[in-house]
Amino acid sequence: MAQTNITTHNRIPRQFQRAAQSIINWIPIAIVIGFWELASGTVVANDVLPSPIIVAFEVNDLIISGDIYSHLFISIYRFAIGIGLSISIGVLLGISMARSKPIENFFDVFLSILYPIPKVALVPLAMLWLGVGTGPAILVVFLACLLPIILNSYNAAENVDQNLIWSAKMMGTDGWELLQKVVIPATIPNILTGIRQAIPIAFIALVSAELIASYEGIGYLILEAGQVGNYQVMFANIVIISVVAYLFVTGFEMLREKVIVWV
Repeated sequence: MAQTNITTHNRIPRQFQRAAQSIINWIPIAIVIGFWELASGTVVANDVLPSPIIVAFEVNDLIISGDIYSHLFISIYRFAIGIGLSISIGVLLGISMARSKPIENFFDVFLSILYPIPKVALVPLAMLWLGVGTGPAILVVFLACLLPIILNSYNAAENVDQNLIWSAKMMGTDGWELLQKVVIPATIPNILTGIRQAIPIAFIALVSAELIASYEGIGYLILEAGQVGNYQVMFANIVIISVVAYLFVTGFEMLREKVIVWV
């Protein structure tokens, strides 16, 4: 019976399998939107919680008018710089800690102290150091993404198959060449997983920083609309940044699948 089910599954065209999986993936979103529609005007006044249809029209208006693009570009720029810095430093530091005990001992206490601190709590301090604008947002994104990338890089480098390392050393590979040809390729899948985990964290940190320490960006638009009671615009901006974050995550997952196959 199990063999029959496997055979039947294999006979289904791949396109239909993907379409069915896509539908299943969107069911939770549909449920949330349904509850949102029911709550608007009943549980919560519709001027405070606009219906999804009203928000969808507002999203359309923002896109057509083009008013949001400059702010969206600024937010994406801050996201890219912040997560790019965290990847560059986090991967290097994580692998170095795994391969060198003195480096691990040096940074271990610092990371243990930094890890439980809510990164949004650092925004006022970042404002004192860097003023209001792009600097604090990049710093908060960088700090928020740094730890998951370091931890995944560290665990990946620490758990590299020792047989691979011993075999490489027996063939005369050592030092930087060993790191380049054996350790780094073996850690790529887990490093990519850490980056995948960091992307949504980066957007959370970005919007949080822009809510407090910026006069530009999607977070600022959300705060500005909320302060004047324009809740449909506020929700529209929330939807837009959520969709952008989803596109970044989905695009990175597609890239990761190709890279892992290549590795």
